[in-house]
Amino acid sequence: MCAANEDDYRYHRHRTSPISSTIYSIPNYPKKLRIYLTNSSPYWQVCCFFKGKTYRRSLKTTIRQVAIRAAKDFFHQSVADLYGTTINIREDKVLLFSDLVAPTIAIETARTQRGDYSAAGLNILRNRLHKSVEPHFGKMPIDKVGYNEISEFLQHLSKLKKSPTTIQQHMVATRKVMNFAYANNYIKHLPKFPTVKINSIPRGSFNLSEYKLLVQTAKRYVHTKIIDPTKSQRKRGRFHMEPYLTISPELQWLIRFMVNSFIRPSDIKNLQHQHITVVRNEHTYLRMNLPESKKHDKPIVTIQSAVPVYEQLKKYHALNGRAEATDYLFFPELRDRTDVLMLLGWQFMFVQKIAKIEANAANGRRRTLYSLRHTAITFRLLYGGSIDLLTLARNARTSVEMVEKFYSSNLTAEMNIDLLQGKRKKS
Repeated sequence: MCAANEDDYRYHRHRTSPISSTIYSIPNYPKKLRIYLTNSSPYWQVCCFFKGKTYRRSLKTTIRQVAIRAAKDFFHQSVADLYGTTINIREDKVLLFSDLVAPTIAIETARTQRGDYSAAGLNILRNRLHKSVEPHFGKMPIDKVGYNEISEFLQHLSKLKKSPTTIQQHMVATRKVMNFAYANNYIKHLPKFPTVKINSIPRGSFNLSEYKLLVQTAKRYVHTKIIDPTKSQRKRGRFHMEPYLTISPELQWLIRFMVNSFIRPSDIKNLQHQHITVVRNEHTYLRMNLPESKKHDKPIVTIQSAVPVYEQLKKYHALNGRAEATDYLFFPELRDRTDVLMLLGWQFMFVQKIAKIEANAANGRRRTLYSLRHTAITFRLLYGGSIDLLTLARNARTSVEMVEKFYSSNLTAEMNIDLLQGKRKKS
């Protein structure tokens, strides 16, 4: 006779049941929002309880950090779909600030789907509301939130040493909830908001000698492992990112490409070969029909120097069959593009450290990948002859005001001493 505790008599969990050791609740979100693994799929799953029912979905990724981001998107989309702008007023008939957060996000989600609001802006709004604004105001009756309460919140953020820009974003998030309340007659008037003064400090650019040193260092230290990675880098390394803690041959092409093409780092993330046309006429250049960014959708043309950089990069990836029209220019093996800029940023900062040019001599600020775009525009202002600001601004998908306010702010009169002292030619 068999013993009742032998394997044949044990209860076997279904293959789709969560593996208990993998269940993870998303921080700063309701505990009911969880991700987990099962024995039936290599992908992370998400589940959350809404309106008396548990909703589940495969997140189609094996990387935990990517799954966490996807779970947040699942939560927000589910809230928008299931609750919309409907507000459930409790029996005590006291409408709290927290009652209006979900419908406010639903409104902004709909705007994003229509193209009226950027996806990046929506993510910032969600984060600010869930992590800071709702925890502070959540239990307050909506009609009791006034200037004094908002000022106290501002002071709270200041004590946490938040930057003026971050504080302003929190004020915007708070104002959106209050605007929703006012539009739906839940409050009689909008409270006055305290003023937050923002002193815009432009990102630094590189001068010509620093730029050359960056490229030389990136070439010389290819395949060099990043020494003393940060806690964040070590943590991410567990999720199949260890190879990117080594300087890639692509980095020196990235530096040269950005400085000769004016594009933003966010464009690098989405740039594919199908977006690029090599033009060889009176002038040789690349025409780039990039996806829309910051509501700009006009083509960008590059400096001639960008052409050989692009052709070398394409030849390099062609060796591995990754130079087709729909392949990405940088790190094409990463079809999930979420972490591309972070990985390139790690390598870029390490090369700066080796080259000992981390801080901007003008203001002491760290320089990031975005500084390469500033360098591109600054070089055109310095060495572009009689180029006018309107042409430069349009090609860089920005405005003349932004060029004057940020990109040209690091220029000094001495940099263009030849123009200041130049004489007109006699006709």
